[in-house]
Amino acid sequence: MDFQPVERASEAFQQSLTAEEIEKVCRRAFGGAATPVSAVELGTSMYNHVYRVTLAGRDRPVVLRVAPEEGRQFRSERHLMRNEYASQPWLAVIAPLMPQMIAADWSHEVIGRDWMIQTHLDGIPAPEHLGAYPRTAWPTFFQQMGAITRSVHDVRGPHFGPVNGPGHGMWSEAVIASLEEIAADLASVGLDAADLRKVAAVAAHDCAVLDEVTEPRLLTGDLWTVH
Repeated sequence: MDFQPVERASEAFQQSLTAEEIEKVCRRAFGGAATPVSAVELGTSMYNHVYRVTLAGRDRPVVLRVAPEEGRQFRSERHLMRNEYASQPWLAVIAPLMPQMIAADWSHEVIGRDWMIQTHLDGIPAPEHLGAYPRTAWPTFFQQMGAITRSVHDVRGPHFGPVNGPGHGMWSEAVIASLEEIAADLASVGLDAADLRKVAAVAAHDCAVLDEVTEPRLLTGDLWTVH
């Protein structure tokens, strides 16, 4: 198999799969019915690993996404891929814009990490090509992004917090839990978390303000062109 990984230092947060591991994943996903002939790691992701994999006998490539090893994940980022997978039914409103799920595996039996395979969408990433358009055309792009985001934010849910849980009955509980997890992550790597703990304390003291939000909605984050 022709394999093109991104070169990284041994101590880097992200650690690429080997060609053999990609082959194992594809055999599990497709029951041995598809052999990868090439895999290119797409270097724009800063958390999961993303590979465009071409399979023998198939006209279109697939996208393999692999989560970081469990020991490398912070508490505040634990099982982000599983949360993304759990959110799929709630995103039916934009299903035509999304890749389809082919396979997912949280068992760690194949490569010791969470992974999933999705269909490959045509197009060019905005960071690579948006600058080729005149600035006068950019408002249309961002208006479309805003409309898509609005449709996602209109989706109501059963609880506050991550889609995959843990769920909270009140918005303030979800906010405080998130702040405390981030503070714990900072402390775990020797950084000062005092400011975050102060913010969490303020949120707890003034929770009535946060709890004016009474209806859970699906929220998107990191709204920038890379995503």
